Amino acid sequence: MPISLTAARISVVSALIAQPEPSHTTWSRLEPLPTSDDVADSLQARIADPLWMLARQWQFNEFQGEDAGSPIAAALAVAGLPVSSLLPRADALDGTPLPPGAAPLEALVEHEQVFQVHPKLNAQAGQQLMRSLRAAGLGTLAQALRKQFPAPLPAPDDAAADNAGFVWHTLLDQRAIHAQALAQAFGALPDRAAEEAFGSIAGASIAQMDAFLALLHHWVDWLAEFALDGTAPGASPYWKPERLEYSFALGAQGDGAPVRLVADEYTDGRLDWHSFTLGAAHADAGGPDQTVSYPTQPPKHLPLPTTARYPGMPADRYWEFEDGRVNFGMLGAAKSDLARLAVLEYALVFSNDWFTLPLTLPTNALYTVQKLDVRDNFGITLAIPAAGWNMFELSLQPGAPQRLDNTLYLCPALHSLEGPPLEHVMLVRDEMANMVWGIEKRVQGSSGEPIDRKFESTRLSTTQTLRPTVIADAPPASAGALLQYTLQTPVAAHWVPFLPVKKQGADVLHWSIQLQRGVVTHHYQTTPARMAEPVNASYSAFIQRLRDNAFVETTGALGTEDHQLEGFMFHPRGSLLRQDPNVDVKTDFLRIAEEEVPRDGISLQRRFNYARDSQGRALLWIGRNKLVGRGEGASGLKFDVVKA
Repeated sequence: MPISLTAARISVVSALIAQPEPSHTTWSRLEPLPTSDDVADSLQARIADPLWMLARQWQFNEFQGEDAGSPIAAALAVAGLPVSSLLPRADALDGTPLPPGAAPLEALVEHEQVFQVHPKLNAQAGQQLMRSLRAAGLGTLAQALRKQFPAPLPAPDDAAADNAGFVWHTLLDQRAIHAQALAQAFGALPDRAAEEAFGSIAGASIAQMDAFLALLHHWVDWLAEFALDGTAPGASPYWKPERLEYSFALGAQGDGAPVRLVADEYTDGRLDWHSFTLGAAHADAGGPDQTVSYPTQPPKHLPLPTTARYPGMPADRYWEFEDGRVNFGMLGAAKSDLARLAVLEYALVFSNDWFTLPLTLPTNALYTVQKLDVRDNFGITLAIPAAGWNMFELSLQPGAPQRLDNTLYLCPALHSLEGPPLEHVMLVRDEMANMVWGIEKRVQGSSGEPIDRKFESTRLSTTQTLRPTVIADAPPASAGALLQYTLQTPVAAHWVPFLPVKKQGADVLHWSIQLQRGVVTHHYQTTPARMAEPVNASYSAFIQRLRDNAFVETTGALGTEDHQLEGFMFHPRGSLLRQDPNVDVKTDFLRIAEEEVPRDGISLQRRFNYARDSQGRALLWIGRNKLVGRGEGASGLKFDVVKA
């Protein structure tokens, strides 16, 4: 409560006390003395003089009226050309049709065999049918199907290295239904009579037949949607082993020439419009055919343009709190920072002049705008010319005649979840040995689960040697030679060499090389008499383990009976370093382009991918990707080594 000096009976000694002069060394604080605890009036920030607000508008040039008209409605017409086929290359005429509702492109391009390379998953899918049969009271039929279609889980070559394979072999071998074999056998039946005959063989009675066949049909449909399974062993037909990447094309056919969208370097598992280039199959100039393959019907209600928004956008009203994390006024820019100046000018001056118009279109198609009429709040209709989607313009391949003007490829976006690698290979350069090495870090074991290849290679040690024969009362051996000569130092079993070879078709004027997968041969003493000695029991077991592995090739016995040698060559165990997994690894030779292995190296992986498409379907497939490696490597390979 304020009290005057007179009421307080205080006499003013100096005039400066009664009326102090302004000073920059002191400050005064004004505090309100509200008589109520309601702060609504204070937060309203009322203005007593409306002329103050008009003056502020005049200061901001709001009375000039240059952009007084605001869009309130728009009429938009779009022509679309759907992508109709998936092609192995741009000049191909026939490919896989892409009807509406097909699986996403990533899944169609990448997917390879699932159940054939993953025996555990195949057996677990068969267990799903057995559980369903037991729940329906048809347990005896489940056992009959298991005996008719047993699911094999082979034993691993080395149980210690492939522990998961040993466990699942013990638990599930011949104890579940072979899902893939049963689905193929039941799906090949032509009619109901053949299905009933199949059920009779399984032991189904007449009363059980309808329930049994209905359950089988439901399970076959579930298995078909459970995973995208390839038709042939190995990678998908769009995988290029010489480039270690996918290559394919999309075809769109209208009334004119065909359009080809080429993705010849698809590596990372993420497809978007920028993954494609315009191929040479498109012969006509201009955009796609003007025939509207996806006709745009006039909407009942015109779409409403809305102001374009972005995070941290300055407020366009007074008394509005702004996002404190972004302060465009504090951004500095030099005269040469044209991009920053353009962003600042847009953010602070012209951001309220941009509007967005929502439009729903089917994906996987090429679109061009035919008409865009905008009506403002004064009733004026303005025809907007085609400005084009130049930001999303497709690049041209060599030989492509012209670009697609004012055309946008609306690529279907897919966000997938990736599982742990089933197979992992690193390709590194070894400058000391002047070679490229393929290092298998993970491969699939006998059950389909990944195993640590490095741990397995320690069990295939390259430093094993025979122990000397123990002779009783023998004099001590001499110190030996002063120098030890080694022809070749050992290399780990999971390191696969790639050697430079002449590229096919290269000559003296156009010389080029490729990298061909080779093999490192290790020689071990396999003299029968020496290996039969008790002191060499572990060494004998090691040699037998080498002979039992399918990816190890032997050269046969060399030398005399008293001093016998045998060569062992370690081939890749996985499929990433294979040209064709259908042939024997001993006759399979992979050649890759020399420029595909940079100094940083590359990382290749095979893994499960899981995603849901726009229709809500769950998709599971096995795909591959190629990423940047971790730099150079050193194998320690040396020749003609002499040690003291």
